Amino acid sequence: SSGINAEWPLRPGVGLVGAQEKRDVIIGLPGGIYDGDLTSPEAQEAVKQVLVEFKNRASASGQLASGDVILVGDVVEVKEQVVAGQKYIITINLGVTSNAECSAAAEDGFVSSTVCSNTEDLGQHIIEVVSQPWMETKYIFGEFQDVSGPALASYWN
Repeated sequence: SSGINAEWPLRPGVGLVGAQEKRDVIIGLPGGIYDGDLTSPEAQEAVKQVLVEFKNRASASGQLASGDVILVGDVVEVKEQVVAGQKYIITINLGVTSNAECSAAAEDGFVSSTVCSNTEDLGQHIIEVVSQPWMETKYIFGEFQDVSGPALASYWN
């Protein structure tokens, strides 16, 4: 287990109202990008997989120092696209911090921005992942884009 509680840090933001009606109209259209349901277990699992993958890549890159923890803020938006599997385009507030208060509150290398006040280390990023539950490798990780705040793409690439 990744040690990340299923509800944390997933707090649906504005814009999810009406997403279900919109989704019903275009669901199943290959290639069409639509608003995802942040409360769905599949979307929540995709976010958790992305966070664990980010931590693994950041550690492997040598850029994550021993005292660093990954600061996780709100998931701003999830878009979905039917490809050979289900693609999730996740916009998330994410950062890396060496703040002692944050490190002390961290679980498995992650800390929520609700308990870590070091928000200057938080930026907005877009991460893509494709879920293919029938395959041996269930998640294929795609692009990582820095939108605002501290750049983290080099931790991913």
